[in-house]
Amino acid sequence: MRRLSVALLGALFWVVPAGADDCDSATTQAAMNQCAADMYAEADKQLNLTYKNLMAKLEVSRQEALKQAQRDWIKYRDSHCKSEAAAVQGGTLYGSVVNGCLAEETKLRLEKLKIMEQ
Repeated sequence: MRRLSVALLGALFWVVPAGADDCDSATTQAAMNQCAADMYAEADKQLNLTYKNLMAKLEVSRQEALKQAQRDWIKYRDSHCKSEAAAVQGGTLYGSVVNGCLAEETKLRLEKLKIMEQ
């Protein structure tokens, strides 16, 4: 079972950065870790911008509800991604798996916020 988890996490990592131009040339684990971290940072930046724009459009009661939902979602995302990477904790792949997961989950949340913004 543990081998299956590690294989699935490794596969997840390789899927995440495939579309990123800067990541195509990453050949070392350190470069791949940095690429995953950069992808997460960019997704988080876009999420924060969309969240700010959405909050400005909402009534106060909806702002409070969204603020609480966002806090809850961040706790979920962080816990979920740590769980996803638990099989490789302590290894060099850990940073890539965590940041790849954070990037993917953040992109999914970004899409949901964009829908709410319409």
